[in-house]
Amino acid sequence: MEYLVTREGDLFQVSNRWGDIAPEDGPLGLFFRDTRYLSRFELRVDGQRPGLLGGTAAENYVQRVFLQAGVSRQIFSRAGLGLERQRVIRAGVLYERITVTNLEFAPVSVRLDLRFEADFADLFQVRGVPPADRGVPEEPRREGGSVTLGYRGRDGVLRQTRVLFLTPPDALAVSQASWDLSLPPRGTAALDVAVLPAENGAFPACRGFDQALEALRQEYADWAEACTAIDTDNPLLNRILARSVSDLRLLAADQGQGLFPVAGIPWYAVPFGRDSIITAIQALPLNPEFARGTLRTLAALQGRQVDPFRAEEPGKILHEMRHGEMANLGEVPYGRYYGSVDATALFLVLLCDYHAWTGDLDLVRELLPSVREALNWLDRYGDVDGDGFLEFRADPGRGLQVQSWKDSPDSLCHPDGKPAASPVAVSEVQGYVFDAKRRLAPVLQALGEADLARRLARDAADLKARFNSAFWMPERQYYAIALDGEKRQVATVSSDIGHCLWSGIVDEARAASVAARLVAPDMFSGWGIRTLSAAEPTYSPMSYHNGSVWPHDNSLCVLGLKRYGFDREANQVITGLVDAASHFAHYRLPELFCGYSRDVGVPVDYPVACSPQAWAAAAPVALMQAILGLDPDAGAGLLRLRPTLPPWLGRVTVRGLRVGGARVNLEVTPEGVRADVSGERPVRVVSASR
Repeated sequence: MEYLVTREGDLFQVSNRWGDIAPEDGPLGLFFRDTRYLSRFELRVDGQRPGLLGGTAAENYVQRVFLQAGVSRQIFSRAGLGLERQRVIRAGVLYERITVTNLEFAPVSVRLDLRFEADFADLFQVRGVPPADRGVPEEPRREGGSVTLGYRGRDGVLRQTRVLFLTPPDALAVSQASWDLSLPPRGTAALDVAVLPAENGAFPACRGFDQALEALRQEYADWAEACTAIDTDNPLLNRILARSVSDLRLLAADQGQGLFPVAGIPWYAVPFGRDSIITAIQALPLNPEFARGTLRTLAALQGRQVDPFRAEEPGKILHEMRHGEMANLGEVPYGRYYGSVDATALFLVLLCDYHAWTGDLDLVRELLPSVREALNWLDRYGDVDGDGFLEFRADPGRGLQVQSWKDSPDSLCHPDGKPAASPVAVSEVQGYVFDAKRRLAPVLQALGEADLARRLARDAADLKARFNSAFWMPERQYYAIALDGEKRQVATVSSDIGHCLWSGIVDEARAASVAARLVAPDMFSGWGIRTLSAAEPTYSPMSYHNGSVWPHDNSLCVLGLKRYGFDREANQVITGLVDAASHFAHYRLPELFCGYSRDVGVPVDYPVACSPQAWAAAAPVALMQAILGLDPDAGAGLLRLRPTLPPWLGRVTVRGLRVGGARVNLEVTPEGVRADVSGERPVRVVSASR
């Protein structure tokens, strides 16, 4: 079923196309801090569900649904009643305006019912993980023009939903409000409702629908103005990029350390180390604020102690953080969970990328204690068996069994389907460590950390040599996805090796073989690179990680192909993804889609993919970076370009690109590059072709 989604701050809602929240329609609801505060919110007209004309949440900050009721069965009859439901979320409150218009020639009397319930289910319960027990529901309270529903959790938190009827109903019960309307011909009535979630009685202030809508409209306009403007002569690409800008604003959060992206809706609208980091990396050409806020947020949450239940260790970067009842009680370890093997290295990669774009040594200096702790974790805790590779062990508790980005239990299997035994060293993770240490060395050198810089440079060179020896499969002319606990190659062909191109750990002499395989028919579906080769026995086009297509995964592969000079192959993948986006609602690339061949005619939906999802939203920005070949060095006052436009793209115009203290405007065509630079610290723009 197609869902409509809106989000702001810690509050988001998922409804069906009618704008209803109905338990029988799937994981719908109004969610706040990993708890469902509305499990039913249904509009009925004279006891019937109105007919659907259409619905959209394309603007992200407002959801609009158009309905009709009282329609005669006669052909060419008048439309009866027209209804519009508008919904916004602002400052912790959901506002809904229901507008009813009489389109008949005669007066109409009609009854509108709004049914509401709150089950206060933990998000993990909504996802199918049963809690050990439940708390105690509070007796619903009706007070004037509002109803308050409550639940006292076993974690001691009182969770409440107040449904406030700004337009007083004619009848009000603890689960339904009703309005009796009498409308003349062309007459209109507008009914306003607000829903206020609260923990321990801390209800937000209610400002009203109009004020909320206007504030959101301005904030989205301000966000777009603050981002680099990218315009092309391809209308489809422009729509995809505009969707990226809007979706990144939708997914923005701030826990006091600056903006960072939550991972995705509905399942991962929380701080999420790996996803937030990669999104921030992808989005750096668009807006460096995400990178700065992500770095500070994750540094503040960095591991401080050894806690096996949370997979926490000193210096380790957070995987995800939850606030629901089950997390608070320790029934799941995700209250603050560190079970990812790659987030710590990626944190350092993001810092290096951020410095390359901004030249901001002050933030590097501020985060230097976190950098030292992260490096210590890589060497002391991350190398489980002392062989010089970064590994993970399967979580013996209720956490993740696989802790790289493909974190399904079956994602790291030998060709015979047998799971790789712990500890597992995953290919792309070694690339992240290599990239982090190699690029940190000159940054730390600039801060006077000469001894540490030299050690990191040596470590990186040594890791690259050992990786290319241990992971290369001569008979397949490709790299293994992983080494298992016995140091045997997990010899499946996967997209992970595209990340190895991105990090630069692949030997130049082997890069051509990797590039060719990534775009071969068994890997490239026509819409994008599959996570696993279709020739592998464990492949399934419907698998979450063993054959599907992930836009963020593809964007890193594309950046890797571009890095090694395989521009044609990079543009081939970009073309597939752009074409795929044209088939999804609002030109929004989802978290993933199925790996079926393009021969079927359309990209096939993955049924429970998050959409919007942060690193999918930022993927088009990374694709533009690859097309333009952007390579900043703000510390040296330099921006290099190596553009290769696909055949369907004749012009790219970039305005306000931030490199250090400068703003760069570019116009790129097949004929060349025109650049205009302004700012207190101008940079030199150098364009080259390969």
